[in-house]
This record gives sequence, C-alpha cells and structure tokens, in this order.
Amino acid sequence: MAEAALIVTKNGYGKIVGTDDYPTRGRGGKGVRTFKVLDGDDAVAAAAHVQTGMGQRVLIVTAGGMALMTEVDNIATRSRTAGGVKLMEVDEGDEVAALVV
Repeated sequence: MAEAALIVTKNGYGKIVGTDDYPTRGRGGKGVRTFKVLDGDDAVAAAAHVQTGMGQRVLIVTAGGMALMTEVDNIATRSRTAGGVKLMEVDEGDEVAALVV
C-alpha cells in the first residue's frame, strides 16, 4: 500500500504520483509543477488522495454526463512533472468535471 495523488485533466488524461514526489515548501513558496500538459487548452480538472494496492476504484465524470469507473491500480504511475495517459475519451466540447474515489 502506498499513498499517492491521482491527477486528471479536463481532456481525460491522468496519472498516479507518489506523495513522496512532492517536496515540502515553506510559507511564501511558489508551489511545484504537477502535470506536463501536452495540449494547449488542457488543464488539471480534479485531484484526489488515493492508496495503491488496496483495490480502490475511481469514478470520473464529465460535465456532459459521461462516467468511467476504473481501479486505481490500473492507472499508470508517473513522475510528478510527466504527462499522463489517456484515461477517458472525452467528446468534443465536453470536459472532465469531477472524480470520486
């Protein structure tokens, strides 16, 4: 079992990142990059704390009402700054709205 973050973009790309990949910042820090967005109009839409190796499932929902349920362990683990993998095919004009673990 490992603690991790699930990051999903509005165009349906996502990845799992270990929480150890995020450095601690002090007050006034400028943050850290968490996703290499490949498409100019893409952006991070949702994030959640997950645990790998526990059989957790995630439900990803679009604004247009499409939904996809998959196991967290089936999502690729990547580095903090890497791009993600396609988790869900999102229709033209639609975007990921939320995710629930």
